[in-house]
Amino acid sequence: MTPPADGPQLFECETCGGIGIGDNHPECCSEPMTGTEIEETAVSEPSLETLLKTVFEMSGTELDVCLCVMEGGELTVAALAEQIGYDRSVVARHLNHLADLGVVEKRRRIRPAGGHVYVYTPQPPEVVRERLREEFLSWVRLATAQLDDLQREKVEAIADAETDERQWTVFQEQ
Repeated sequence: MTPPADGPQLFECETCGGIGIGDNHPECCSEPMTGTEIEETAVSEPSLETLLKTVFEMSGTELDVCLCVMEGGELTVAALAEQIGYDRSVVARHLNHLADLGVVEKRRRIRPAGGHVYVYTPQPPEVVRERLREEFLSWVRLATAQLDDLQREKVEAIADAETDERQWTVFQEQ
């Protein structure tokens, strides 16, 4: 899996080990970060479906809802539920999540006969792409922090050991 040469690149801070993703040389610790080379990896390239499920917590149903809004223009929950055959509560929940992600816009419309209804319209593709990219980068930052915490917890557990016996032997068992 090789990322495209013209896409965002991965950078690392030589001082603190922080990681950055960008199109130019980001800075960390008041110094430019160093570009990293991505070599052969055991990680397989994610499919779009896997990416959407993992990062954005989109189910197959939510992806269906998203695609229908993208193709259908302005829709209400009732109209979309009837069109795709899902329960209205399921469609409403997915539309609200898509609105939170910035993929669709949710607006309240006052009905001439009284009351109101929410209508959902798709964002332009370039807006969707940028919003998903921002959310993905946020997810990467959170995932990186989780990995840092894991390493820190392991080191702290070893350092807190009251005996001279190696505490990491459990990781070596076969």
